[in-house]
Amino acid sequence: MRALFKRNKNKKQKQISESSSYVPPELRPVPGTSTNDNTTQQTLRAQSSKAYEDASELSGQFLGIVKEISEANDLLSPLKSACALMIRGIQTMRIVHHNRANWTDLCDELEGHLQQLEIHRSELQEGPGDECDSCLKALGYYFSTTADLIQIAAKASEEDDKALSSIKHAGMAQMEKGELGRHRKMMETAWQLYSIEMKRLIALKVKNVEDQLEAYEKADMTALSARNPEDDDGMVGPDSMIAYGHRVDLCEEGTRVEILDAIRNWATNFTSTRQIFWLNDAAGTGKSTIAATMANEWSIDNRLAGRFFFSPNSRVTQTTKEFCLFVANDIARHQPSLADTIQDEIRSILSEQHVWFDVQLQRLIIDPIGKLEGDKCTFIIVDGLDNCVLSEERVGLLNSFVQHLPSAPHLKLLLTSRPVQDIADILASSPLVHGSDIQLLNIRNSHHPDVAYYVEKRLTRISSEHRAMIIAKSGGLFLYAATVCRMLERSRHQTDILKIISDIGVTDKLERRMDILYLSVLKQALIDKNAGDMMMSVLSIIIVAYQPLSSNTISRLLPGNIYVEDFVQDLGGVLKDGHPDRPIKVLHPTFREFILSNEDRANGFLLHSAQSSAAMAYACISTLEHMLEDDLFQLVKLGRLLPRNEDIKEADRVVHQSTTAAERYASAFWAHHVATSEMSQELLS
Repeated sequence: MRALFKRNKNKKQKQISESSSYVPPELRPVPGTSTNDNTTQQTLRAQSSKAYEDASELSGQFLGIVKEISEANDLLSPLKSACALMIRGIQTMRIVHHNRANWTDLCDELEGHLQQLEIHRSELQEGPGDECDSCLKALGYYFSTTADLIQIAAKASEEDDKALSSIKHAGMAQMEKGELGRHRKMMETAWQLYSIEMKRLIALKVKNVEDQLEAYEKADMTALSARNPEDDDGMVGPDSMIAYGHRVDLCEEGTRVEILDAIRNWATNFTSTRQIFWLNDAAGTGKSTIAATMANEWSIDNRLAGRFFFSPNSRVTQTTKEFCLFVANDIARHQPSLADTIQDEIRSILSEQHVWFDVQLQRLIIDPIGKLEGDKCTFIIVDGLDNCVLSEERVGLLNSFVQHLPSAPHLKLLLTSRPVQDIADILASSPLVHGSDIQLLNIRNSHHPDVAYYVEKRLTRISSEHRAMIIAKSGGLFLYAATVCRMLERSRHQTDILKIISDIGVTDKLERRMDILYLSVLKQALIDKNAGDMMMSVLSIIIVAYQPLSSNTISRLLPGNIYVEDFVQDLGGVLKDGHPDRPIKVLHPTFREFILSNEDRANGFLLHSAQSSAAMAYACISTLEHMLEDDLFQLVKLGRLLPRNEDIKEADRVVHQSTTAAERYASAFWAHHVATSEMSQELLS
């Protein structure tokens, strides 16, 4: 929202500046005329006489505006009146003194002020609040000096008409110039004072917006801390589902035996000071599957404290912003004896203005776990840390754990990631870290026993020759094997898929092999070539959504797309789940990277993030446009104001019963999608 506010502000200022640079004909200087042209002189004398009357009237009106400003508690109305009077005042000055450079310069300067005042009017359309007293005083002083200048213009015009000789005229002109100079300096000083106060007021307005955004975020976190991880239907909420890895596949029995045993041995070594097991390897090697398997095992043994699976599938799991809150709630569920302590600490933290990540980790995770009785170790699992978008957040999380873990000797951390440089810089040389030398992808072992076991168990209906081919082409990469298995299990064109796999070179890089698979999944799903735009619109929604959406929800956001469910089913090789009411998850981040990469790599299936966000924003706004109405939930009683959220009993239940999932998503995230699109102004207009 902050980015959107700034974009709107900048564009609005540009538009006002451009429109204000136009000077209407009546404000333009009267062209120079011959001194011998009596008709022109008579015309100018008539104009000057009329202008003198206008100037006298305007001066009085300006003083009235000054009085209005002194009595006002709002800037918008006085500004509007003053801008209108300034236009007339500049017009008068230009007519009276059309051929005098000092007055022309003054008019140009006042027009510049007028442009700024128009901008300020636009900035204050919603009102600046109650903090504008100093700005009102400065504005009143400025307009009083402007009224003095208009009075001087009127006086100079009257004296010009009375001048009898050029000598007398020259003397009066000299006096006029001195008086004009003094008052102009006073006006410029007044304008500077007003500008300072207005900048302060606008800065205060911006801060108010930022404070509101922070309050909304804090309200979201408060709601998260209070809510049960299961919604009214008994289904795990979409953010919690991703953050806790509920739908990550577990290791097939008999696979990954060596690495799982290595983790178990580390976990039961109570004398070792190596409290972090860092499992790092390339994308698609099965790190998340191993993490989910150990989470399940430790949960059964009542030794799991908490977990957090970073993922691009949810807004929450791309940042550390709510990491401590999610993990703390997970600890409270797995270790009930700590629940009251943790909830009290959550409420305390949420009541404070800003609490650093390091302090949150200490108070919500390290300190409560230190109160557990017994000698058994408990475990926290952090999966896919490289999916955290900001490097500084990854570094902050690691530094905090490295600092605080020694104070909780019975707490251990299982961490998985790709070998990203900023992560490796901290963990590779830390004495707390174990497992950094373990490789999941063993390219020297051409038999790939784990992958072989997995493929043999999953693909029992194809020939042994085809299974052997798939194992060989996988290069030991579990992601490759799992994607092929899903493609063959869900596709009606197994022969075509096997032909594509056979054409993949054994020497091709693993990324290239995955790209070929992803392209074949997309091409297989696009049976009707005329439906390409519809399929890409569905993928756009899935890729940019801030939380996973179901097929039914996407259908409501794209009411003209009748093939949503068909596309989701046909894209089963890269998407999960196929149930119409279950949130759809992109199976692996590498597919997201592929489809957002570049035209050469995506080969006709490229998505642009900003354009996809614009499409989603339009879908959200269109959805809201059809459902929003006054008192939507019929909460207002006769003669009463709209109640606050905290005053509504079972507010969440009321919202869920009265709205669809698509409407709730649109309400929560439309502004985020507008802000990240390239068409924010067009969408809002």
